Amino acid sequence: MPSPTEDAEPPSGGSVSSGEAAGPPIAATEPMWREIFSPHGLVGIAWCIFQIGVALWPYVDELVTRCAHVSFALSLAILWTSRKSHRPVKRFNFALAIFALVPPFIIWASLARINDRTTGLDPLAPLDYVGALIILVLLFEISRRVLGVGMTALALVFVAYQFFGGNLPGLLSHNAADFTEFIDIQFLTIEGVFGVPTGVSVRLVFYFILFAAVYETFGGGKMIIDLSLALTGARKGGPAKAAVVASGLMGSVSGSAVANVMSTGIFTIPLMKRIKYDARFAGAVEAVASTGGQIMPPVMGAAAFVMADFLQVPYGQIVIAAALPALLYFVCVLISVDLEARRRGLPTIGREEIPRIGQTLKNLGHMMVPLVWLTYRIVAGYDITALIIEVIGLTIAIGTLRRSTRVGPAAVLTSLVTAATRSINVAIPCALASLIVSVIAFTSLGTKFTSMILNVAGGEVTVLLGLAMAATLILGAGMPTTSAYIMGAVLIAPALIEFGTNPLVAHFFVFYFAIMSMLTPPVALSAYAAASISGSSPSATGWQALLLALPGFIIPYAIVINPGLLLVGPIEGTLLGLFSVLIGLCCVSAAVIGWLFKPLSIIARVFVALAAVGVLWPEVWVSLSVGSVLIVGSVWLYLTSRHKAKVLDAPLC
Repeated sequence: MPSPTEDAEPPSGGSVSSGEAAGPPIAATEPMWREIFSPHGLVGIAWCIFQIGVALWPYVDELVTRCAHVSFALSLAILWTSRKSHRPVKRFNFALAIFALVPPFIIWASLARINDRTTGLDPLAPLDYVGALIILVLLFEISRRVLGVGMTALALVFVAYQFFGGNLPGLLSHNAADFTEFIDIQFLTIEGVFGVPTGVSVRLVFYFILFAAVYETFGGGKMIIDLSLALTGARKGGPAKAAVVASGLMGSVSGSAVANVMSTGIFTIPLMKRIKYDARFAGAVEAVASTGGQIMPPVMGAAAFVMADFLQVPYGQIVIAAALPALLYFVCVLISVDLEARRRGLPTIGREEIPRIGQTLKNLGHMMVPLVWLTYRIVAGYDITALIIEVIGLTIAIGTLRRSTRVGPAAVLTSLVTAATRSINVAIPCALASLIVSVIAFTSLGTKFTSMILNVAGGEVTVLLGLAMAATLILGAGMPTTSAYIMGAVLIAPALIEFGTNPLVAHFFVFYFAIMSMLTPPVALSAYAAASISGSSPSATGWQALLLALPGFIIPYAIVINPGLLLVGPIEGTLLGLFSVLIGLCCVSAAVIGWLFKPLSIIARVFVALAAVGVLWPEVWVSLSVGSVLIVGSVWLYLTSRHKAKVLDAPLC
């Protein structure tokens, strides 16, 4: 079942034109107030106020804060998913939403006793069972509604393993937990449902989502889209390139693939279709570009914050490490859409339809200030939570100064509802992932899984990397990116580290493929969201997106071969890695599209794809030799190709 932000984006109030109109018209404001005073609107605003209060007054007990965060997410998700139900169902769900808000009060009222007790030894109070059952039962029910049956069933399998795994033979056996011990760990400690992933959602991710919603409301999203069209719209395949640039920039703010698709795709996909990109290719371009937004600094995806927590490094270090791979990913997509446009001889769009850079900067350029300030402060190492509150205030202040971006109170409050609703897609998976991680820690399953992977790999790093990629993509097929990364981080990354891989490289490898799982059928969420706009088949769009993103699959392998791509180590390693990957990306893109200055035969495509492997070879002389041959061959193809080469109108798949 689609998540709340996947089946329909809540109104953001952020559709501000680049003209000088001051705020939304009255006709647009009235639905905003109805949204604000709806049950889910009030809960969403209350959640935002609570989070802002915690940021400004960080002395609230951690267990209470995390429990309240999960409770707000559950309550809002119940109301959001039932908003179109019949009246009796709505009433039942309204009662459930109220129950969902009870557990943090139970913990708060018993805080002195909880802090003084010893986990696993002191008895539980009756209310402890009540609060735990409310959280756990509603968590699984909301997971079913929001994340689908796959993720929910996987979590139930882990819970069953904790209770009954002692009956299994051999390596998988462990000392099983009883019900009281399970409740104790899951509800009364920060090692269960309120564990590390939930903590990251509370302390970091929520605030970035809030910033993204406020930034869009004050015209930041429109500025990004207009600038992207102004820079690329008149070029070959302009709308597709604009989609790539806009989605990358939007991803640097929102960190959500589906949110990127829904915010930029409504503009770029119709433009692509207008210049005769077929519907599924247009949807695939948007899906691939939007998915890459999760590795685009400074915000990236929620999993990046979890990675920083796992590695115990400042988030700014993750941002710096991700910069070059992110740029390479978007270069890869730009190459692919350019080759496809040339392969099919697609026209450009008229200059009268392209926004002017000067006019865009005049009306909306001031909205660059919050982004620049945010990037600078993150890299400089400032406290993230305090920084985001600061940047949100800066966005409101700067946006209000100009008539072109000024909005009314209704739009600002609606952006809070939007932020809270989008946060469901992070808070619920993080809570469920926290539960799974606690089971893995309790049963020592992570250590056992690492041993199993190493045994299967048999000492071959290529086999190990292939297993790690396949396992992460399979995990991601049934869960959101954050959950897929967390599972990979506790089950797969330790095997890579045990093999001798740098911990940052190992986690980035898993992180990258957890993101790419958003594009791999049978469950390609970002492609499905794009298909809903383009009007193409979701399955066909998913396969097309996978083909388009295929060149990008070499980037994490290249990082393992040359960690300098994460901007660690000597500069010559970074430069060599950059040379190898750029040539490799061009090769694989040309092989997938079937065009390099002229149509490529099947034999030529296979040769070019194999050459990409050679240019990425760990031996420097092999990489440079193959790369030089490829450059010479490309120049020869260019010089011998006819300027009016036959174009092909067939889709890729």
